[in-house]
Amino acid sequence: MKKIALVMALLTNTILIAQTDERDYGQLHGNFQTNLQYYLQDTIIDPTGEAFPPERMLAAGFLNLTYTKGDFMAGVRYENYQNNLVGLPEGFQGEGIPYRFIRYKKYGLDVTAGNFYEQFGSGLVFRAYEERGLGLDNAMDGLRLIYELTPGITVKGILGRQRIYFETGDGIVRGADFEVNLNELKQEYGGTNLIVGGSFVSRYQQAQDPILNLPENVASGGLRVNLISGRFNFYAEGAYKSQDPNSSNNFIYKPGYALYTNASYTLGNLGIILGYKYYDNFLFRSERVGSLTELLINYLPPLAELHTYTLPALYSYNIQANGETGMQAEVSYKFDRGTLLGGKYGTLININYSNSYALDKNFTYRYRDSAQTDSTISGTDGYTVGGFPGVGDIRYSQDFNVEVKSKLNRKLKGTFSYYNFIYNRSALLDGVVDDRIGPNTKIEMVYVNAFIADILWKIKPRHSLRFEGQLMLTEQDRGSWASLLLEYSIAPKWFFAVQNSYNYSNPDPDLRVHYPLVSLGYTRGTNKIQLTYGRQQEGVFCVGGICRVVPASNGFSMLITSNF
Repeated sequence: MKKIALVMALLTNTILIAQTDERDYGQLHGNFQTNLQYYLQDTIIDPTGEAFPPERMLAAGFLNLTYTKGDFMAGVRYENYQNNLVGLPEGFQGEGIPYRFIRYKKYGLDVTAGNFYEQFGSGLVFRAYEERGLGLDNAMDGLRLIYELTPGITVKGILGRQRIYFETGDGIVRGADFEVNLNELKQEYGGTNLIVGGSFVSRYQQAQDPILNLPENVASGGLRVNLISGRFNFYAEGAYKSQDPNSSNNFIYKPGYALYTNASYTLGNLGIILGYKYYDNFLFRSERVGSLTELLINYLPPLAELHTYTLPALYSYNIQANGETGMQAEVSYKFDRGTLLGGKYGTLININYSNSYALDKNFTYRYRDSAQTDSTISGTDGYTVGGFPGVGDIRYSQDFNVEVKSKLNRKLKGTFSYYNFIYNRSALLDGVVDDRIGPNTKIEMVYVNAFIADILWKIKPRHSLRFEGQLMLTEQDRGSWASLLLEYSIAPKWFFAVQNSYNYSNPDPDLRVHYPLVSLGYTRGTNKIQLTYGRQQEGVFCVGGICRVVPASNGFSMLITSNF
């Protein structure tokens, strides 16, 4: 805290001097957030007491400060977890300054020393980023160089270690990226453009395993191309990873492969998007042993619909980095106003379909007794995959949804959605890995139909009322749900919301309970305060295909955010 006070005093002094002097002393910007929760005991939804910690009041917060002057930039972030909120990684405990950097840009050269976030291409080979809601922060701590050789040709280089809570991992990450933008290179803007790039990343970690001969250097490389021509946009990236025995793949020696493609086409009111993914043993960490979101070097795009409504989000897709393949197709069309389907104000229809399957794996076992009860793939190549596209028999998910947006009259507009899910709960939620699935293994599949109506009524200037009704039908897992929400807003300062979700057909009659939630929010300038009270149902919270399990809880919460 003394260090924070000193930094604040120095920065405040700089601002005061700048206010009384015409010379340019630079600018200071930042943002602040704190999230406090007070937990109440609720033995109905939380009989084991998992979400009822010994310390009733838990809090997490941060303060970002960034100073800029000309080509120079510097910043720090102070974080405080006293103690961290239930459901987030337990490693975030205490307080400190885990993020600090100095950055300088001049004559095409961009140098960063300290912490930084960066991404090569789509992230297949490297992506350092933060997703606070998941407790994910794999920021690099080291050096980053970005140099524009000439307009249209950019190279990047990184060197350092990754953040893990308030420490850094043992593995050293080195990488380089090269990208050529043809239009910028020729200084011809408009028309067809081709962007090509390549990436290389390696990890070094000492190996001291008494049984396995583990590689200390693991390398990954990728090539990408992006073609943009009029209404057409095509992106493809392929990547390879050398042998990387680790705790996530059960210490096998098979190389990793990844392919991600996405194409879009627009013509008038019509839009079409097609995508394909193939990930084979492609989880990459800066340490061999890690769990959940710790020390991830790369990112695998999920290529699945990212659901935002409460009930469909309970079955969000979670990437299976050890092996999966799938596709996504999306078609949208805007019916003009005055037509039969467009009505008086026009109608937008969006249809989305995606699926994901395990790979067609034939496993190689290192040990197996006569009864075939004791086996492992550790120390072997692990498996082989059937011919391309290598689709296996295990379905991870299938998602079909239709969304209709329409303005009903001058004051009413609505969004109406239908969802049909097939969700492999055993793999995506319980973590049953495909090499442990045999002919007699019971796989729990969940089949879901969901309907949503989201209607906004503009009562008068600055006053609006939003109604949201959700119905999710299933005979598996926790059974069917219904949810209602009313939100009254007085722009731009106030909002008040009441919501209730009811798990009315839970197989356990004692768990057929309501989950009421009341929220109040106030905004003044760049400051916002939100108060919430109620029950939170157990579920999966996902961002970009990376998920964490949120336990059921009951209590009060307060969120304060500010930007300056």
